Amino acid sequence: MSSTNGMKRVGYGYVCSTERSIIEKLSREEKRMQAIIYTRPGCQKCRCTIYKLSQVMPVQTITADADDYERFRKLNYRSMPVVKVYKADGTHEEWCDLRLDKIKQYTEEI
Repeated sequence: MSSTNGMKRVGYGYVCSTERSIIEKLSREEKRMQAIIYTRPGCQKCRCTIYKLSQVMPVQTITADADDYERFRKLNYRSMPVVKVYKADGTHEEWCDLRLDKIKQYTEEI
C-alpha cells in the first residue's frame, strides 16, 4: 500500500524515493568488489594503491599495527600496502606492495 505523500511501504516501514534509491545503491554495492588496504603512515605506494582502487570499488583503509606486521611477515609479505580484494562471487585475492599489474586487472574489469 502506498501513501499519498510519495512514501512506499517496504518490509521495515515507509521510505521516500530518496531513501529507497540510497538503499538500492547500497544493496548493489554489496554485490560489487570491495578492498581492504593495510597501510603505514607516509607510504606513497599505499596512497597510490588506495587512489587507483577507490576509483572502481569501495575501499577501506587500515593503518597496520605491530600485530598486523607480524601476521604479514608470516605470510612472507615484506612491504606495504597489503591489499585484500573481496570479489562479488565470494572469493578474494591478496597481495603486498604496489602491484600495478593487479590494480590494472581490477580497474579494467569494471
